Amino acid sequence: MSSKSRKVQVLKLPNKKSPYWYLRWWEYSEELGQWKERWKSTRTSVKKKAEELRRELERELDGGKVHESELSWKDFVELFMERHAARKPLTTQDAYRKSLDIFTKLGRARRLQEVTHAVLEDFATARLKQGMAPATANRDLRHLRAALKWARRRGYISEAPDFHGLFIKEDRKKPAVIPEEDFLAMVRALRSSDLKLTRCSADWWRMFLYLAYYLGMRRGELFGLEWKHVSLESLEVRVVAPTSKARSERVIPIAPEMAELLRAWKAITEDQKMVLPWPYDNYRPMYSDWHAIQSAAGIPEEEHYVPKNCRSSCASALIASNVPTIVVKDFLGHATVATTENYYVNTKPALRSAAAARKVRMDSCESDENEPSISEAENSSSEKM
Repeated sequence: MSSKSRKVQVLKLPNKKSPYWYLRWWEYSEELGQWKERWKSTRTSVKKKAEELRRELERELDGGKVHESELSWKDFVELFMERHAARKPLTTQDAYRKSLDIFTKLGRARRLQEVTHAVLEDFATARLKQGMAPATANRDLRHLRAALKWARRRGYISEAPDFHGLFIKEDRKKPAVIPEEDFLAMVRALRSSDLKLTRCSADWWRMFLYLAYYLGMRRGELFGLEWKHVSLESLEVRVVAPTSKARSERVIPIAPEMAELLRAWKAITEDQKMVLPWPYDNYRPMYSDWHAIQSAAGIPEEEHYVPKNCRSSCASALIASNVPTIVVKDFLGHATVATTENYYVNTKPALRSAAAARKVRMDSCESDENEPSISEAENSSSEKM
């Protein structure tokens, strides 16, 4: 809008005496040297009609120019990526771009104003019909919600669509855990002469696997880890805020064996700044090597793990070793214990111990001669009383 006027709003009068919608805006008074509030009745109680009048007034105040609230969807996406997403990490930018581009193809919204609750619901349904998992559709909806809320804050739309009821219920699955034998098989596969790696060396992958599996670090934290944040003397790795999902620092203690692995890897990388140099803009290039390693380790293709499973394996191993959940939370860098319990804690080892603690006593005809029956145990108990 003109520099001499501010955004036009559609409001009801504060006293609520009129059934009509009103337009409110601010104009700069040269005489007074300050902004002056203006009100104008739309003489309609239909908000859709009032919105049309608002746009007409905005064009009038802008000297006939099309207001930013009438942006095409494609132009809005570029604006969002340039002014907001550009401040985010590259992986976040890539996720935004992917979801918004998919909506551009399936959403059928030519203008930003046309993105409604119904359009978003149809988009989510279309994603499911494509065979996408509910988690994938929900991820796209979250990115769309962030973009549309930003559009409202910038004044491009008067209000963002309501996302209530749009998200699809996901089945809560137990965390996938990589058994230690599978992990070691992957490490051994790196020594195979038949293994063809296209992105990084076998030594690079060996270090990645050990750090991810035993320290439970996120990929962004691993790829952002610098040697200056690794203390081989005090046996600590410091995760700095810019690389952390929660934007908070934490210190992870490491075992002497891990320090030896890092020391040997540092000798190989020589003067590299990063512990795990990664020259790509996103994580996708790593998956060809990742699956090749698992295939070489003899893991069936339909049972291949994802890198995040290293993190859940670390958490589950700590819980199985009776490490308090609050400590596991700090180790992983979660904001709350609830996140640790809901998504990462694998209680199967503890449940197995609980089952073993409840010894099953059989009756005399099925039990071993030395094993007292339930009735004998009851009689013995009553005699002692």
